[in-house]
Amino acid sequence: MVNMKQPHLVPQHNVHALLASAVQGADIDTTIVNGRVLMRIRWLATIDEPALLAVTEVQGGPIVQGI
Repeated sequence: MVNMKQPHLVPQHNVHALLASAVQGADIDTTIVNGRVLMRIRWLATIDEPALLAVTEVQGGPIVQGI
């Protein structure tokens, strides 16, 4: 679902053109795939975000540091 109440999405003369050319990732509010809600109101329903960030910090550190 797209939050169409954004300044860069006005005027809405051609919604299809806006969806194809002007909508940005931050405009996506809710994502549903095959009836399963993956993101609701910008909250990730299927991912433990704090745990993912912790693992990324540990495993990504050597990459960033060039080790």
